[in-house]
Formats: sequence, structure tokens, C-alpha cells
Amino acid sequence: MHPAFRKLHRKLSPYLFVLVAVSAVTGVAYRAGKKWFGMDGQTGQSVMEWHTGEWLGPALSPFYVLLTGAALLFLLVTGAAMLWRRGGKGMARCWHRVLGIVLLLPLAATALSGMLYKTGIAWFGISEETADLLMTIHEGAWLGRGLKVYYVVLIGGGLLALGAFGLALVRRSRRLLHWTLRLY
Repeated sequence: MHPAFRKLHRKLSPYLFVLVAVSAVTGVAYRAGKKWFGMDGQTGQSVMEWHTGEWLGPALSPFYVLLTGAALLFLLVTGAAMLWRRGGKGMARCWHRVLGIVLLLPLAATALSGMLYKTGIAWFGISEETADLLMTIHEGAWLGRGLKVYYVVLIGGGLLALGAFGLALVRRSRRLLHWTLRLY
């Protein structure tokens, strides 16, 4: 992989992760809140407004979902390109790689189906059948009603853990850089 590509991942990931983390937290909060904690409809609607960007209004909401999905896909693609690279030690890097391998396909499917669902409804008038299929993929309903919540919690929690380990790596590399610069 080209070194500039790796640098781009390292430089942009802390900022993109904030956007992706908001989506992960609100998605998990909605699904777990409804299933396990009896979240009422109004609270659920508020959480989903944050998850889908509806707080920006109907015209900008699809752009928010596209930006969030594209940010996640960028992180997945650039991260996947580094999975086969040798080097780097430490527990944070090890867990970051393991989670990256395990979550790569489920996160990509979740991002793509969410983007297609939102833009398909807002801009292309997709059929209800197609919208249902995309939402089934997005929220893991293909596992069955009882397992859907576990899928969302595992994927969302895994994404947050992946990001936390990645941020630890960025922080560690910046600390090392500052320490090295002090020597000169």
C-alpha cells in the first residue's frame, strides 16, 4: 500500500470516527432501547433523528447518511489495505486488526444498505419491497427477530471498540513523534 494512503487513514480517522461513532451509538441505543428497555416512541424518534440526520431536515438528511456511510467505507477500505502489511506490535494494534478482519464485511454491508435505503427512499422512490430488503440487511433482521438486537449491539459495539483501539494507535504514534522531536 502506498505510504500516502496509510497517512491519510491515520490523519482522517480520528475525525471521521466521531461521525461514525454517533451513528453507531444512536443505532445501538435505538435497537437495544426498543427491545430491552421499552423505549417510548417519542424517544425512539429523537434517537433515530440523530441516527439518520433528520435533525438537518429532509433535504439534507440523505447527504448526512451518505457522508457517514462514505466515512465508514473509507475507513474500512483504507484499513483493509493495511491488514496485510507487516509491522507494528502491541495489544492495541493486534485488537484493531482482529476486529477489522471480523467486522469488515458486516460493517460494509451495514453502511451500504443504510446509504441505499436512505437515498433510495429520498431520491429514487424505491419500492417498499426493496426498502424492506435494505433495512433487513442494515439491521441484521435476516438473522431473525430475536437476534436482530444482538447483531446491532455486536456490530455497533465492535465498531466503537475498533475505533477506540485505532485512536489509541494514533495517540501513541503522536506521542512517540513528540518525544522524538524533543530529542533534536
